[in-house]
Amino acid sequence: MKRHVTTVLLMTLSLIYSLALSELAWAANCEYCSEAISVDKRYCHECETKFLEDPTGTKAREEQFVNVLNLSREAYKKALADLSQFYLEIGYPNRLEQVRKEIKALNKIPEQEYLLIIEKPTIIKPTENVEEANILFEDGKMYKKSLNPINKKTNLNTAVKRFKKILDFYPESDLADDAAYELAEIFEGFFFQDYEVAAAYYIKCFELNPHTSRPARFMAATVYEDHLKDYDKAIQLYELALEMSKDQDLREKAQAKITELKKQEF
Repeated sequence: MKRHVTTVLLMTLSLIYSLALSELAWAANCEYCSEAISVDKRYCHECETKFLEDPTGTKAREEQFVNVLNLSREAYKKALADLSQFYLEIGYPNRLEQVRKEIKALNKIPEQEYLLIIEKPTIIKPTENVEEANILFEDGKMYKKSLNPINKKTNLNTAVKRFKKILDFYPESDLADDAAYELAEIFEGFFFQDYEVAAAYYIKCFELNPHTSRPARFMAATVYEDHLKDYDKAIQLYELALEMSKDQDLREKAQAKITELKKQEF
């Protein structure tokens, strides 16, 4: 009997000891999410992965700030539109004119791109004939082609809004890839010279439509070569142009560029 009690007691003590060791092994918490972790760790596996990708949290914070900014912009526009409609309905012409002036001034302010376009193919295939998108595209082309030098930047900003609206609201439109190309040309041009955004839109064009007739791959390559000085990326894009383009002249130019860059050991 005594031997049995002793055995049970020893087993109990052993179990308590094991549990204590286990508790000690998991006595820490992830500094991000407070998940239980072993004492030799600072982060759980999931948070550690995120931390390695963005060690200072800068990217996540930037996205948060930009999202708040975009929501605020939309809320401001809606508030002005609602106020304008209110003054129109109750018959306050002077105040209505004030609001309309503010809306007009707001529309002239370019909305800066703080985050680059996500360079991933969209799930939606741009194959539909969408009337609203067709109208926006023609309108955007009209503003883009405007020859008035005084209002050229304003007209280009308006064109940008039209083309972006196609991508944002009508990604299924068969003009979505063309809209991306038009945006790329605008951002590459004299009035914007935003080459990172231009390259991203050229890439967006052929990702939306791999069989696009636009020389998007070649143009993206020239931006990376001439402006961004990323020669490895330029070579990759020239090789894509060489492989995918149906234009013999363009393929020859792409091959010449590849040969030239590789000779320079880029």
